[in-house]
Amino acid sequence: MYRQRIEQTRTKHPAAQRLQQAMLSFHDFRLHTKEAPGEAALANWQSRRLMHTHADFYYDERYHQGLQFLFNDLYSHQDFSERDRDLERIFPKLVKLLPGKVLETVSTLVELNLLTQQLDHTLAVQLQQIAPGQPISGQRYCAAYRTCNNLDMRQQQLDLIHAAGLKLERYARSQTILFALRMSEGAAEMAGLAALHGFIQRGFVAFHSMQDIALLMDTIVQREKQLLDAIYQGHSPNTFISFNAEIQHD
Repeated sequence: MYRQRIEQTRTKHPAAQRLQQAMLSFHDFRLHTKEAPGEAALANWQSRRLMHTHADFYYDERYHQGLQFLFNDLYSHQDFSERDRDLERIFPKLVKLLPGKVLETVSTLVELNLLTQQLDHTLAVQLQQIAPGQPISGQRYCAAYRTCNNLDMRQQQLDLIHAAGLKLERYARSQTILFALRMSEGAAEMAGLAALHGFIQRGFVAFHSMQDIALLMDTIVQREKQLLDAIYQGHSPNTFISFNAEIQHD
């Protein structure tokens, strides 16, 4: 039902057209892709691994809330179907009411969400082929990563993470937007948009008080690119091994 609504919405601004295409692709992916065995466990494992690799930032009170939002709201296996339906339902109003720069930010978040789910699905399938029913280990994870052979998509994912962080910073500084989000909470709930509103508000609140976001995103992306290069060179970086040993003792 919502796909037709998105498809038939007239879009003139390039940012609106980009968001429209991203939402159609995301809708089709969710509709036609069945969750792979172990996919939820993989997403949770990766989210915790990110916290481990970037623990110096994650446990720093200046960055903790922002990284919680990135790792939990943008990179985890929670059920976000209600939030996603909300976005699809109000798409025609979004493209009419929001300025192009804000639509670009929403597009980046939708594209990141879609690409992350696509990559997780492919990786989960490979992990099951390498070691059916076995728990994830650093060595198996890296081996499956290489087998997927999608380095370009992984690099694109890091670029989108970097762009999402910087775009959220730009708008999270606005006291006007933050005030409007707080005042509209009740109205959003009455309109059946509580899940989407909560997601947006958490993102703005998380990034509002953070400092040096550009430094944070640059550092995280640089570390992840170094890990990506090491994996494709045939290594199992120590961060994966030490993390796996850590979770076995939880």
